[in-house]
Amino acid sequence: MALLRNGVFPKDRDEKGLVEIYAKQKDYSSEPLSFTELCTFNTWFERHPEKVCGEQEITTSREFPLTIKGDKTWIMNTIGHALGDFNLILDLPGDWYIDYHDPEYEDFYVHYKCGTYLIQLFTHGVDYNFQIQNGDFLLENINYREIKDANAHALRFMQSHPVADTNVSALEIEALALEYELQLKRL
Repeated sequence: MALLRNGVFPKDRDEKGLVEIYAKQKDYSSEPLSFTELCTFNTWFERHPEKVCGEQEITTSREFPLTIKGDKTWIMNTIGHALGDFNLILDLPGDWYIDYHDPEYEDFYVHYKCGTYLIQLFTHGVDYNFQIQNGDFLLENINYREIKDANAHALRFMQSHPVADTNVSALEIEALALEYELQLKRL
């Protein structure tokens, strides 16, 4: 119990096994989280990632195991985004921009565009559906459990395609789409 409470396990202990045994011994309430539970660790930020004004980092402090690293621009953009001014929380690379986002809509739904490229990200049940299109061709279609993983994938794609290449022929795009389809079938 003390090891679980402190979160420090000796190297010879099966950390995962100890946590599973402890979790099975406990009864869990289906009541909504209390204010204290919401404010414990990073629970509130995990439930509301759009309100985090920076990157979460693990610290060595026992009292404050997490910290948020961000700057004034990040804070201003996050607050502005929450107020509906459609400014980006993070600057998008190159010519990328938000084509559509409705903060009032109860499900998360956003379009990022750059030339003929379109990235769609929306909630799909408990997952986030992530799609990349080039014109009429679907390049990728992936479900992510967490929004941060989908955002990381989108940012990597945007960084590797900062501007739209309008010189790519339709045959090259079609060949690329077929190659992705073959790769997905192999997986």
